[in-house]
Amino acid sequence: MDVYQAATKRRSIRRFKDKAVPIAALERCIDAARVAPSGRNVQACEFIVVNDARVLPGVFENIGGSVKLPFEKGGPGPDQHPRAYTVIVINRSWEGDPDRRRVTHYDIGIAAQSIILTAFEQGIGTCPILMINEDGLKKALKIPDGYDAGMVIAMGYPDESPVTEVADPSPDYWIDDKAVRHVPKRKLEDVIHRNGF
Repeated sequence: MDVYQAATKRRSIRRFKDKAVPIAALERCIDAARVAPSGRNVQACEFIVVNDARVLPGVFENIGGSVKLPFEKGGPGPDQHPRAYTVIVINRSWEGDPDRRRVTHYDIGIAAQSIILTAFEQGIGTCPILMINEDGLKKALKIPDGYDAGMVIAMGYPDESPVTEVADPSPDYWIDDKAVRHVPKRKLEDVIHRNGF
């Protein structure tokens, strides 16, 4: 599989198999993220990987979004919760420099995409989450002062196979009568502007 195939075939996964994610697979994802581009080479992103069954509930309790939806709306069943997480944290030591501080938020997205594609290559599904109870997450994971939780990536082996289709006209995803999630995406011609707007 090439990078284009990975980028176009991978979908966010909300239902995961009851199968542990090995630490080596998570570390491979982080290794890809640590060398990702970083604005002004600040490299403020650090990563907490979680795959211990005793720690997983503390993360799940402090996230929101689609991995918390009811089953009938595409969320996980009781045995389909994420089996691992990567939490991208930002070292706030750059707070005094507004230019460097600004780029760290972009760096989160760049690092996340590296993690997501590397996970996909290994057969691991992901769902990036920005709805975070930061105080609760910091407590659950013992994140020290001076760091902010920027994103949580839910991870595990997929227990669903979402399909992509053309958004016509709504981009809202929907669940069919076989519990398959359909993810509408805009057409290339609707989003590309050549040599100017």
